[in-house]
Amino acid sequence: MPFGKGMSSDVIQSGKPMLISNTVEANQTEAMQFGEEVQEVQSIVAVPMILGGKALGMLSAQSYLPHVYTEEDMQILGTLANQAIVAIQNGKLFAETQTLASEQEARVEERTAQLNQEKQNTDTLLRILTEVSSSLDLDRTLNRTLSLLNDTLGAEQGTILLVNPEDNLLHYRAGYGYLSDRSSPSARTFTLKIGEGLAGWVVKNREAVLVEDLYQDSRWVRSDASGQDHRSAIVVPMLVGEDAIGVLMVFHRDVSFFNIEMLNLVKAIATQVSVAINNANLYELIRDQAERLGSMLRKEQVEASRSQAILEAVADGVLVTGADNRITFVNTSSVRILGVEEAQLLGSSLDSFTGLAGAWTETIARWSADPSSYQEGVMYAEQLTLENGRIILVHLAPVILQNDFLGTVSIFRDITREVEVDRLKSEFVATVSHELRTPMTAIKGYVDILTMGAAGALNENQMHFLDVVRNNIDRLNILVSDLLDISRIESGRVTLNNRTVNLYEIAEEVITETLRRSQTENKPMALSVDAPKNLPSVIGDTDRVRQILSNLVNNAYNYTPENGTIHVNIHQQNGELQVDVEDNGIGIKLDDQARLFERFYRGEHPLVLATPGTGLGLPIVRQLVEMHKGKLWMKSTGVPGQGSTFSFTLPIEKNGE
Repeated sequence: MPFGKGMSSDVIQSGKPMLISNTVEANQTEAMQFGEEVQEVQSIVAVPMILGGKALGMLSAQSYLPHVYTEEDMQILGTLANQAIVAIQNGKLFAETQTLASEQEARVEERTAQLNQEKQNTDTLLRILTEVSSSLDLDRTLNRTLSLLNDTLGAEQGTILLVNPEDNLLHYRAGYGYLSDRSSPSARTFTLKIGEGLAGWVVKNREAVLVEDLYQDSRWVRSDASGQDHRSAIVVPMLVGEDAIGVLMVFHRDVSFFNIEMLNLVKAIATQVSVAINNANLYELIRDQAERLGSMLRKEQVEASRSQAILEAVADGVLVTGADNRITFVNTSSVRILGVEEAQLLGSSLDSFTGLAGAWTETIARWSADPSSYQEGVMYAEQLTLENGRIILVHLAPVILQNDFLGTVSIFRDITREVEVDRLKSEFVATVSHELRTPMTAIKGYVDILTMGAAGALNENQMHFLDVVRNNIDRLNILVSDLLDISRIESGRVTLNNRTVNLYEIAEEVITETLRRSQTENKPMALSVDAPKNLPSVIGDTDRVRQILSNLVNNAYNYTPENGTIHVNIHQQNGELQVDVEDNGIGIKLDDQARLFERFYRGEHPLVLATPGTGLGLPIVRQLVEMHKGKLWMKSTGVPGQGSTFSFTLPIEKNGE
């Protein structure tokens, strides 16, 4: 009967018992169906089945006879209803408890299986991590990893492809499974482009894939040569940072064999294998570099030993300083020449040896402070007198790499004996030169008297002969003057009267004198001088500075053909004034340049031979420049017409000096 109709629903909805002794009299008849017969019920007693204040059902008794049930029957029926509802509820609770227990047991079994799988995965990861961390043998590590992975997943084949940086292709690197013994060599050497095939797609997109059926995946490229029959697969990129270095693949011949948990495990293993491969590659790189460095070191040690043996064998002293001006190497000859023990020299600063102070150490300090102050092609040499009276000649060269000052190399030569011989020779030359002046003066005077006609008229030949005598006397006078000059300079008898000097004014005077000479000798020449405004003054002897510049300009004039150019340029450079005398004359051959500042040396060019000279001009100029604490150098390609450039520097006047 539908709920909501009849006396049963009334009892349940009202929650109150009902007793009807005669349904006919009460006009409450209700048809009760039992099987296929329908009879009229005349007596009814019904009580609600209440639990927790809520009627959940009803218990009733009916009779076909009237006046069968009483109030006592209704109370008994109520008691039975209460016991029945409790029993029913207990049955429901028991059923629910049984169901909950079954569900909980199923969940426990499921979780236990998950924990067992996670433990198995963790054990596999730990074993693989142990493998990859205990060996740098990449082949052994990869094969062992694939073996453990196949055993854990139940996979039938594991393969690793790595990207070759040289061709940017995927190459077969390792394999383990049912194909390992029957794959052909060609199958082991196949390659894939990045983006080609399933493996190439994974590398390109850096994304792992789980493939249920490879035959249904358009990215899969099947290789018949390998005998493969894969159906399901897991393919994971092997990443180092953002770079994909390869792929790790596992296969099975059944469709849908792998699941998400297996995919996550392969991802974790791929991470560890990537680290192992990267470490192995770094190890190979470091080992190769170590071998190369070791080989280079051995070669350098051999070269260093050979160089040291050579340096120890030379008679000249060799001294090397670092960027900090400290001595890093001296040979045996240096110890002998300087008279200082090697242990005292090594590691010491040059500044601590007062006996070596001079332009040499000042130049080293300047280079150390400003490597760009070194001028390529300039020879730096100085003559030092030691405390023990020994005289040494020092040649200095910097060690500069890409404008970084690394140190210096100094070459010493003991020239005490040579200087003494040269001094004696200079004294002899000075004496002879001085003695020659008196007879030459007398000869020149008598020649002048004869040419004036004091001894009578002279014919043309006689006048010619006397002119030849006069010209040669003039040449001898120049030679004697130069000899006396260089003798006085070398003997220290020439002192400088230093004062403020305007270089531009002196250059203008020299150029004017040379221009006048050009006009007198009818030898056209373009002469000019160039200097910036507000040019600072220098400290020097005015007469000697004029002698220096005049000598250089006269040389340029003498060895430049007519219609040539001579240009004097003055500019400031590294706290000094630099003077460049440029010409476009015959130039100086490269072979002659090394001997250019030797006394009495002259080149063999016809124009040089035709020009009167002693070969003492440049040696005098060099010594005068050095007396001013300056430097002198020259540049020439040796090609006629390109001329040469002679340059010298003088210190700029400082405030209060």
